[in-house]
Amino acid sequence: MIRVLVVDDHEVVRRGLAALLGATGDLECVGTVPDGDQVVAEVDRSAADVVMLDLSMPGRDGVSVIRALRGTGRPVRVLVLTSFQEPDRVLEAIRAGADGYLLKDARGERILDGVRAVAAGGSPIDPSVARLLLTDVRRHAGLDGLTDREREVLELVRQGLPNKSIARRLQITERTVKAHVTNILLRLGVSDRTQAALLAERHLRPAGVSEG
Repeated sequence: MIRVLVVDDHEVVRRGLAALLGATGDLECVGTVPDGDQVVAEVDRSAADVVMLDLSMPGRDGVSVIRALRGTGRPVRVLVLTSFQEPDRVLEAIRAGADGYLLKDARGERILDGVRAVAAGGSPIDPSVARLLLTDVRRHAGLDGLTDREREVLELVRQGLPNKSIARRLQITERTVKAHVTNILLRLGVSDRTQAALLAERHLRPAGVSEG
């Protein structure tokens, strides 16, 4: 029997997951917790094998809970079950030590299989989240492949400068700037300057170009 602790700040969700687990022959809900502050103590009390954890909660959030559990050295497995599918949130949870990542709109059987998978040492990831992660990794790899000049241009795009201003700042022609921007969009797999700027905001360290 796999012992599961459900952590979510919504009572309806906690009850629904407890009922879902209780309808199986190999999974047991050993407790439900409404906030992150109680999780470590409840893991000790319940001897849970798996913590099914939301990321957004009152008090200590899900990522902090994962870090706290990993810091104690407890062997409990962590399956994130949340509505968040932004790559940054997913990566933060996985880096903190999450064993799996599923979305709340997943079918019940998919969630149960996810619990079984993490308990057995697996790492189930929702397909839509996996696609986002793959896209994010590819784009980050594209950033790593930019030349120093392309990084300078992208940093100025991030600052909101038009091509003419970028050309003046870098003392190159506007036509050259346009060529750099086109190449940057292709490398990053984005369709416009706004998407490139958002990506730079998240990942790119300025390459010697200062604000202002």
